[in-house]
This record gives sequence, structure tokens and C-alpha cells, in this order.
Amino acid sequence: TDGGDKLERFESRNEAKLHEATVSVLYCRKNTPPYNTMPRWLLPVILAASSVSAEKMNFVFYFPDTLRAESYNSYGLKVPGVTPYFDGFAGEGVRFEQAHVMHTQCSPSRCTMMTGRYMHVGGHRTQTHLVQDYEPNYFRALKDAGYTVQWYGKNDAMSPTTFNLSVTEWEGAIGYGSGDNAFTYPEAGWFSFLSTGGSSPGNESSDDYDNVVKAVQWMKNTPPQPFMIFIPNRGAHPPYGAPSDWHNKFPVDTVKQHVTLRPRNIPNMPTYMGYSNGIPKWRNISVLSDDVFYKIQSVYLGMIGYTDWIFGQLLKGIDEAGLTNNTAVFFSSDHGDFGGDYGLVEKWPGSMADVLTRVPLAARIPGGAKGVVSKTPVQTADILETMLDLAGVNVSFVRFGVSFAETLQKGVEGDLGRFVYSEGGFYFNNEQMNEANECLSQCPKGAYCPRGQEEAQPNGSPRAVMIRNATHKLVYRPTGVSELYDFTTDPTEITNLYTSPSHASLRTDLLTRLTDWMVLTSDITPTYTDSRGVPKYPYPIGPDPWAYDFLQVNGVRP
Repeated sequence: TDGGDKLERFESRNEAKLHEATVSVLYCRKNTPPYNTMPRWLLPVILAASSVSAEKMNFVFYFPDTLRAESYNSYGLKVPGVTPYFDGFAGEGVRFEQAHVMHTQCSPSRCTMMTGRYMHVGGHRTQTHLVQDYEPNYFRALKDAGYTVQWYGKNDAMSPTTFNLSVTEWEGAIGYGSGDNAFTYPEAGWFSFLSTGGSSPGNESSDDYDNVVKAVQWMKNTPPQPFMIFIPNRGAHPPYGAPSDWHNKFPVDTVKQHVTLRPRNIPNMPTYMGYSNGIPKWRNISVLSDDVFYKIQSVYLGMIGYTDWIFGQLLKGIDEAGLTNNTAVFFSSDHGDFGGDYGLVEKWPGSMADVLTRVPLAARIPGGAKGVVSKTPVQTADILETMLDLAGVNVSFVRFGVSFAETLQKGVEGDLGRFVYSEGGFYFNNEQMNEANECLSQCPKGAYCPRGQEEAQPNGSPRAVMIRNATHKLVYRPTGVSELYDFTTDPTEITNLYTSPSHASLRTDLLTRLTDWMVLTSDITPTYTDSRGVPKYPYPIGPDPWAYDFLQVNGVRP
């Protein structure tokens, strides 16, 4: 190939990419005589690319599953010593008091976060409708801008081709031992997810821990910079069973001294919460004593504590790799967990309860603000939008994430009056039964069998959408029970005010705002345009524009 053409291609880009230069080196060594000689034109390109890369901030994003904010000490948990590493880390940066997910289930939550688009825009409503290669996403934007993107952990987000476009290298192991079911089938409690605990300590036989070890080893081995490392671990996802040294770390009696679980079977609440036809009925847990639910809470805190310890090892590894001064670290989660509150376990795809939507979020950037607690409501898409902002990456696709970079840099508050949104539930058969059938396949003994039975009912998990600010929340269900809460008087969401006459004006205002939001975000115009003229006949089938990009990103050029 002609070296001048390649140099022109590099110089024409806004930023030189070191990894593209490396690909070009390999290509030229194979195809340009002499085969063992680097072309002279390429050396200044590599040096320039190295200089640009060194100026970019690296990112490490620790994203364990199923963590709710209120189960962290810095968010108000009084059980001593559950999350010392996160709390110490938050003191070195910014902690966000009101961070909410855009869906309360694994895959849809991650899809919305990674695309910056609400679920009703992309249709990622189920666990198996993932981000496609024709959809833009934040990871791909970073990779296209020259970032090496490493992924250690679970998926629940991207199709295989999207991985190829968006991630440089990935490994998919997650989890740790939880032991056996704490109950005997078919007694009450079998479907509670409560387990006996793992047989090994947390620093042995744990993929969650190994993921951090691998990431740290990679960082210590002269990694290409800039990089972005994503670690989506199991975290505290049920079953409720922790490694042997964490399972009973926070005894039930200690938990009872500091935690009051929300009451069970509250009237005027959505169907999924009640004894008559909700989670307690289908899981056969309504007859369980309060002690069982406190045990669930106890083990859940142990799982969070273990996940926090792993995070501490990650922070230590970043420091040992000598990368603390040029690496931003972010911590959050895809959703929370009932953890025994309301007499419920796990999560629910149509629930917008704060124990599910509100997650821990903290970030530390080089030279940034320290010890700041932001009360501005934010949502998870804001995290990756902030990374693009900090990296100076400009992309044109429409998304709804809002950067909080200035808060991280200067400690200033954002829009304290901001509303955030979440969605969930099902209406059409293809979405409802897609979920239900996956769970029903585990019957009769599988942990998710009752969930499938409940979801498979007519209107089993009705569609819902949430609007929330710092003081109030409205959840609208066209075919179910809607909700309205005033957090200034009811911080634990016990009293549903939706039908309260004295709150009619508030309800109307929030419904109007919800309608405005839905209209303004209801669709996205595609990036690519088409000619309005009639194509020549016959017209040979060729690649779509996004498919052409797929070829380019993997080194195939016309």
C-alpha cells in the first residue's frame, strides 16, 4: 500500500488512534517489502498517537448487579461496617444522593444506560432484546474515539455483533458460591431465594473477585491508553447466599437493631405487592415469619459487604498500577432489590419502588472535587454521558443522558429540580410471554418458576412509567394501580396518595409533565438519510451504512 495515503488518512482524523496505527503496522509488515521493516512514514504517526492517548483520561467502571442505595452506610444504613470501601471512595470524589435506574430489570436497565435512550425508544423491554449493531451506544463511541475497551463480567446488554463493534476484549464469567436452598421443596420458603451460603471464603473460587484480579493484572501490564474497563459483576443478585466468611457477617439480631423492614401486604398498593395475587402468593412466602425476611436482609447485606470488599481490591490495584492520577473511577448498579422489605424478594419488572430504582453512585476523577454529596437527581445514562464529556468525545446520535462532569470537577450542583424517569412492565403478548416462558421453563422447582406463573396471567405485570424528583414520585399504570408518594412525609413509600383528593393538583401536574416527556422522547430520527429518488433498476443489494461501519471498525476497507 502507499504510505502517503495512509498518512493522509491519519492526519485527516480529528484524533490519531494508536490502536489503528498498530493495525497498520501489521498490515504493512505483511504486504510491503521488505516484510520485516516498519514503513518510515508510520513512526511519527505512532509517536503523535501516543502523545494524544497519554492526555486522555482512563475510565474504570465497577458495575455490580442488584445494589440498592439505602443498604450502603453512606446512604444512611446504620448496620456498622457494611460498605467501608465505597464510603471511603465516595469521600475522595462525589456521591450522588438521588441516582435512579431507567428500568428495574437487568437487561433493559443496561440497554438504556448504554444507549442513553429510554426503553420506549428502543424497545428493550425484556431480558433478551439487547442493543443491536445498528444502534449507537456509549461504549462504541469510546472505542471509535481510540479507547481500548475491556469487559470483565456478565452481559445482559449487547448482541454478539454489538460486542465486536463496542468492546476490544471481553470475558464473561461472574458469580460466587451461594450454597443450597435453605428450605425443602415444596415447603413455604423454597421460592424465597434464601440459601445456606457458600462453602469457600470470598477470596477463593469467586469469578467476581477473579474479574477484578484480571482487570488489575491487565492494568499492571503496560496497558494501551486511554482505556475503559467495565466490570459488571454478580454483586448481590439472588439467590441470597454469600461466601462463607460473609454469609453471617451481619447477624440477624444486629440487623434488627438498626433496620426496620417495610410492612407487608399494604392496602392500596399495586397487585404485585399483595397477598391475594402478588409475589407473596405465587412464591408462597406470605406465611413466613418476619425473622425469615430479616435473615434475607442480613444475607443481602453480607453480599453487599463482599462486593464492597472486592471494590476495595480494585481501588488498591489501580493505585499499585500507578494509574490513580490519570484514571477516573465510577461505581453504580443496574437496580436494587426488595431484600425482605414489603415481605418481598428479588425484583419485579413493573415495580418502580425506590428500593429498586435508587442505586449507589459515586465517582472520582483526577484533580476533581472531593467529599461532595450531590442532591441533584441523576439517572444511569448520565454516567456514560459524563465519560464522553470528560474524554472530549463528540458524537451526534440523539440520547438523553446528561453529563455531570462539572459536578465531578468543581463540586457544583446540577439542576436540583430535575425529574428522572423509569419504565417497566408488559402489555403485548410477545413481550409478556417472552419473559414468562423463560421463567416457566424452570418449573416446578426452579427459583423463577413462580415469577413466570405470575407474569403469564392476563395483565400479570402491567406497563408502568415513573416520574420522580427529589421530593415526589408518580408511577402511572394505565391497566393497573398507579402510585403517588410524598417523600417529605413518607420516605419509605408506605402511603399511596394517587387517589387522594388533597393531592389532585400535584397528580395532575406530574401527569402533565410525564406526557410532555413522553412526547419529546417518543422517537429518534435515524442518523443515516436516504435518497428520495427512485433507485436504478435493477438495484444490486449492498451493505447498509451501519454495516459498512461494521466492516471499517474491524479493519476492512473498500
